[in-house]
Amino acid sequence: MRSFQSVAVSIAFSALMAAGATCAGAEDAPLGVRLVDQMNALYGAHPSVRANHAKGAVFEGRFTPTQGADALSSAVFLKGAPTPLVIRFSNSGGLPDAPDTDPSTGGVRGMAIKFRLSNGGEADMVCISANGFPAATGEDFLALLQAVGASGPDVPKPTPVETFLSTHPAARAFVTTPRPVAVSYGTQPFFGVNAFKYINAQGARKFGRYRIVPESGPAYVSDDEAAKRPPNALADNLRASLEKGPVKFRLLVQVAAADDSTTDATKVWPDSRPTVELGEIAVIKALDTKNVENELLFLPTNVTSGIDPSDDPIINTRTEAYAESFGRRAK
Repeated sequence: MRSFQSVAVSIAFSALMAAGATCAGAEDAPLGVRLVDQMNALYGAHPSVRANHAKGAVFEGRFTPTQGADALSSAVFLKGAPTPLVIRFSNSGGLPDAPDTDPSTGGVRGMAIKFRLSNGGEADMVCISANGFPAATGEDFLALLQAVGASGPDVPKPTPVETFLSTHPAARAFVTTPRPVAVSYGTQPFFGVNAFKYINAQGARKFGRYRIVPESGPAYVSDDEAAKRPPNALADNLRASLEKGPVKFRLLVQVAAADDSTTDATKVWPDSRPTVELGEIAVIKALDTKNVENELLFLPTNVTSGIDPSDDPIINTRTEAYAESFGRRAK
């Protein structure tokens, strides 16, 4: 198992160059503002760049619903003609030019999807490559980031991040889980770490979490191979695959059992829980990322009729932080 110090590196900046950084915002500032301030303290403030998942690649896509998917939810994209998508794949962390394998990413990738709905509206879906989240509340996540920022190489042990992880087993499990490097973004599974409520036309309600699975199956490279690859191989390899045709994923919902927590993103549900297939996500072509990505705002609470957020507090916290980050880069 990696040491606590190397764990800290995997969460934050390589070698913790931001050691000693603390949240720049006032303690009474909204939580989303303080989270973005702390991300900027850790990674540096990069103009016109997201505070987290700063490095990304944008693609055009299409969602085709599976017949009968509307039995789970009356959402408009689950019936009728295919729905156009804008998809942004990304690496975790706030360094826009970091190689895919840089420690600052923690090995975590993102897949954010914007559905251009037939009724003229939009709906967003935000997933990561980890099944689960290191904190159950935004306050705990901020405390983790602050502990990382205060844990430079010269700080006496136990460092603040060591102390935090020793008292937060879910965070420790999250950051010590090995994360292999995928062949491309198109061979990486993704998970919705927050629960949503799905309501069908008859009013039946079920809680679930999204899963996005590569249609060809997950595919990874060895650590040795990953270390030798170009810095942008995840996106470049996906673009190369698109020359042969669309790269496809299956969109699933893992359905909660009665005793599964729907309000704590650190609680991973057993794989034995049933899944419902909603349809196929096809990545069709690469877009000009630099020209389009800063116009894109993905919000977990931006849903459509037939889908409601659960009471998981991280959902609203993510929306607050994403909106704050968007406001800063749009200035």
